[in-house]
Amino acid sequence: MLYVKVLESLKEKINADVYCVGSALPTEKQLIEEYQVSRITIRKAVDELVKLKLVEKRRGSGTYVLEKQYSHQLNSLAGTSEILTHNNKTVKYQVTQFLMSSDNAPVHKLLGLKPNEPLYYIRRVKFIDDQPRIVEDSYMPVALFPDLNISTLQKSKFDYVEHEKGMLIQGSRQEFTAVDSDEEIMALLGMEKSHPIMNLRSISNLEDGRYFDYTEAWFHPNAHKLAIYLSRKRGHRKPVFP
Repeated sequence: MLYVKVLESLKEKINADVYCVGSALPTEKQLIEEYQVSRITIRKAVDELVKLKLVEKRRGSGTYVLEKQYSHQLNSLAGTSEILTHNNKTVKYQVTQFLMSSDNAPVHKLLGLKPNEPLYYIRRVKFIDDQPRIVEDSYMPVALFPDLNISTLQKSKFDYVEHEKGMLIQGSRQEFTAVDSDEEIMALLGMEKSHPIMNLRSISNLEDGRYFDYTEAWFHPNAHKLAIYLSRKRGHRKPVFP
């Protein structure tokens, strides 16, 4: 839809400080001229920015930028709390499910565990500035974390692994895809209608090679921005094709 293109463009300009926090957006007339669209399209795009709490309308004054979306450059592994602290955001974790399971062959295989070895299954909702923005399903081996509890899961998992358990995290393999949201995920994210959302699947390992966590997460469609920095490898390079 046309208003979505305008919306995404305005968000990019807000995130890039073309329109700084505290400054006014161009007038409705200026935006119509810039994007060559109708008044209805501009109003719909701005209304969506208001819903996202990125801007606010001030009667008789204009529309002003309240904040940017939180963003993270993907060149190192960081947990949600670390990312949000860097972006001056607050995060709270709500544990909606926490149980033990031993019947999940695909996850056992991913984590390199023996069949029927006990696993924790955890579902958490992450609230960013008091808004539900991420739903996260995680699986962790019981043998590695026999003392894991709900209180611990209301904080950062990485912090628990590194500081409470004294384990060294080496990294995480992460895959991002766009998926259709199901009704339960939509409800947890406070979404009123179906919308494609970002899905993350990650498997994390310790420095000794053991896998300690498999996570699948769903992100609210308008609550995040990820950037990727890829360095150019120097030296000898083999061609992709012969």
